[in-house]
Amino acid sequence: MHPRLTPGSVERTQLLERLKKARHKTCLLIHGPAGSGKTSLAIQWRAVALTLGHDIAWLAVQSRDGRQDLLHDLFDALDGVDPDLSREGRFLYNRGGTARHDAIVLALLRAQLLRTRPLTLVIDDWQYASTVNANMVLQTLLDCAPENLHVVIVSRSVSGIALARLRDQRQLEEIGPYDLRFSLEEVQAFIRPRQSDDSPVDARKLLEMTDGWAAGLRLVAWQPLAPTAPVQNAQDFTAYFNREVLSHLDDADIGTMCRLAAASGFNVSLAATLAGDQQGPLLVRRLHDNNLFVTSQRDAVNDAWYVFHPLFRELLLERFQRLRSEEQRRTHLIFTQWFGAKRHLQDAVYHAMAAGDHQQAVLWVERWARELFLNGELQQLARSVAKLPLNALYAHPSLLLWQGWTQLCYHQFSACHDTLALLAPRINGTSAAERDRHAHWLLLSFSLALQEENIDAALTMLPDMLNLRQGTDAVLIGGRRNLLGWLYTRVGQYEHARKILQGQAPLLEGGKPLLGSAFGHIITRSLYGLSWLFQGDVRQAEPALREALSQAEADLGRYNESTCNAAAYVSAVLYETNELEALHGLLEGRLDAIERVALPDALVTVALSFARLRCSEGNPLEAIEGLERLEEMASKRSLDRLLAFSLSERVRCLLQAGDYPAAQTVLQQLLFLAARHSHQTGAISRRVKGLAHYTVVLYRVAMNEDQAALDLLMTEDGDICLGRDVYGMRLLKALLLKRTGEHELALSAMHPVLLQSQACGLVRTLLDFGKPMLDLAQDCARL
Repeated sequence: MHPRLTPGSVERTQLLERLKKARHKTCLLIHGPAGSGKTSLAIQWRAVALTLGHDIAWLAVQSRDGRQDLLHDLFDALDGVDPDLSREGRFLYNRGGTARHDAIVLALLRAQLLRTRPLTLVIDDWQYASTVNANMVLQTLLDCAPENLHVVIVSRSVSGIALARLRDQRQLEEIGPYDLRFSLEEVQAFIRPRQSDDSPVDARKLLEMTDGWAAGLRLVAWQPLAPTAPVQNAQDFTAYFNREVLSHLDDADIGTMCRLAAASGFNVSLAATLAGDQQGPLLVRRLHDNNLFVTSQRDAVNDAWYVFHPLFRELLLERFQRLRSEEQRRTHLIFTQWFGAKRHLQDAVYHAMAAGDHQQAVLWVERWARELFLNGELQQLARSVAKLPLNALYAHPSLLLWQGWTQLCYHQFSACHDTLALLAPRINGTSAAERDRHAHWLLLSFSLALQEENIDAALTMLPDMLNLRQGTDAVLIGGRRNLLGWLYTRVGQYEHARKILQGQAPLLEGGKPLLGSAFGHIITRSLYGLSWLFQGDVRQAEPALREALSQAEADLGRYNESTCNAAAYVSAVLYETNELEALHGLLEGRLDAIERVALPDALVTVALSFARLRCSEGNPLEAIEGLERLEEMASKRSLDRLLAFSLSERVRCLLQAGDYPAAQTVLQQLLFLAARHSHQTGAISRRVKGLAHYTVVLYRVAMNEDQAALDLLMTEDGDICLGRDVYGMRLLKALLLKRTGEHELALSAMHPVLLQSQACGLVRTLLDFGKPMLDLAQDCARL
């Protein structure tokens, strides 16, 4: 919400006219010293921009002792305009871990591109954004802004912002300190409603004393007589405020204000908790009605959230620091209880730590961790856990478990292993709590093994998982079911997987079904469909996967972990059934989100669907770009199967593009990867070697070495291809038989492929072989 304009403010007509002429520019920069009227001008421009058909989002950067999360507040600001603007970005933020901030900002910009109305984003008090990430966010906004986005930066300084390019392109309008100074006419307009016949004020003299400084003019208006010294800068502001403002307030109100300043913000409820049911609300009413250097986020007093003006807060915090340590601690203890009860976990932990009460900080994290985790609010959970001292963290196994889960979600696999190792000696007790922790430790360990595609480790833990004590814990029930179903699918036990994945959604404590998260019922239904997809039966997979995606979008929204995984699997269905326009619509605007949170199988599925879609449209180079992203993620996570899929598909794309030398280079990379697995017999190793073998066949075909390719296919051992690719391999064998003159054998090989493909609902698996496939199919039809 934007701050309100102070009553009696002077309209900056000339400056507003400049801004109006520059409204189509990418960036409007208003910068000057504290109290120079920057925010007031921005508020006035907001009113004008609204009349010009602009939507306005207002983000106030605040001095919060490092507690402000700029992206989170940016999402909130955009939500006030249109929740769709921030939906994908917020999802990436919560699930991205160390995700690049530019990817999140680009998601916001994509959302704005879909809108017809121009959006003006006002960023007030930018000088408080001191982090590298904050600068990256703003720079990406400025560098990549579409024509219908205009960024207004309000700041005391402009260091750290690269504006030269915008200046050269005439996309920057700059209003600086000199422009912000009040003119004589504006001073006269300012004092006119404040004039009295008994004490006339000389406007020219007032201008000289304040040098046109807006805050100086306003402060002088507090006193009946002109000041004896000029009021022209922030230091004068502090001295004047102490002398002329605080001296007129009683000690109780000043004390409450100083203590409220220690919080990131406050409302009537917090003030009442701090100062009592009478004094607290009365003080907030007085601050609100008299505009005593607070900005409200809503117009109504009782619902508003307030922050002090930065200069005023600095002064109040100085006074707070001079309070007795016992009084400071008591204030922080009050705040931690209030924020904790409201689920503001980061603030609750901050104040508990500031009070020296580490145990209370731990209790708040334990109180809210599960709910935040299941709701996908991982950033707040991770940041809160990070604030805890290591000794407190290590002393509480439950906190280490939550740390491990966030590490897993952010693909920090090495750190997750370390956390599990720390937990291992502390989970083997016989108490109910220790047995519960052991169950969650096992679930986390099994999840990590599957995420790392360490199938052998998962199989070692399988007996313990089958005997896992679940009780009524929805996380254990849903987690065990989904993880076992995933494992059985990966090792080819498809019927067993589907049997495990049957059943109703597990219920949370309040009786609500657990739908979201990796343990929820949407993932259960998606894995059920995936088992059919892996088996190569798209006809059976399609209804299950479409139903899962439909329910996910209806109940959880477009940008959710479960929705993204379901969408990834549906992408394979849409490509295979040749619904290419629908596939475009599915991936449009959310491919980044899917890549950020998808499980390994979903990740490779959507990458292959996207690549084959682009190749079918004659854009193999664009397909390769998407595959390179998959390779980067696979290499970073040491997922050799995914890397093999990507390299194999890249060879196909390069062969289609006719770039045979590049295809040979990538093929050598794939063969080198397969050689690392040459002496291993696990499921992952067999798949890597099979992909390499089949890719060599495709390369031989492209080189017109038909007999060599056919000989390689004749040596198959059952692990070359799985699922739909089995039918593709059999079709290729039939085509090669025809090309080598074995027409009757080709027809004999082709006929069952056509029947089986039809039964399984396969279309693109056949069509991607082009005209030779159609010719051979017609030959079969004539029999």
